[in-house]
Amino acid sequence: MINKNILHTSLPTVVNISNRDSCICEAGRLFNACGSSCVLSDLYYLEEREENKLPFPDFVEKVFCCLRQATPIRYQCLKLMTWPWFERISMLIILLNCITLAMYQPCAYNTGTSRKCNTVFCISLQATESFIFAFFTMEMCIKMIAMGIFGKGAYLAESWNRLDCIIVLTGYDHIK
Repeated sequence: MINKNILHTSLPTVVNISNRDSCICEAGRLFNACGSSCVLSDLYYLEEREENKLPFPDFVEKVFCCLRQATPIRYQCLKLMTWPWFERISMLIILLNCITLAMYQPCAYNTGTSRKCNTVFCISLQATESFIFAFFTMEMCIKMIAMGIFGKGAYLAESWNRLDCIIVLTGYDHIK
């Protein structure tokens, strides 16, 4: 049985209603008293209801053709990405990266003809650099899972994320 007393509040909606339908539109409220004969309003209501069910309405419902927002891994990535400290921690890691880059002196740490880093300070800088690279790789993967890769509102739709992706991908060459 179709519920004939559906009350839906939203922004004022303009719907052309024929005289034989008993749908009433009124400054932001849509009363559907005609059952399934108001197909457009029923579809609009279902669409609104689907959007309201999403745990994170600012993000697309499904990414990679299979990961919905309620999928555990994507849900955790979305929670992490929307956590206020996620962005703050990323900024602190960027600051740490700038400091380690300023401290690094490639020629000063080589002894003799060896190109290997053999001082404690140089080894600690390399370990810090590896940690920073791992963090940025994880951040990129978390954002890709949460936002998707391509499309509207996806990871690569934002210019800064494209730059981050290029930096992380070129960093893989440095690991060798």
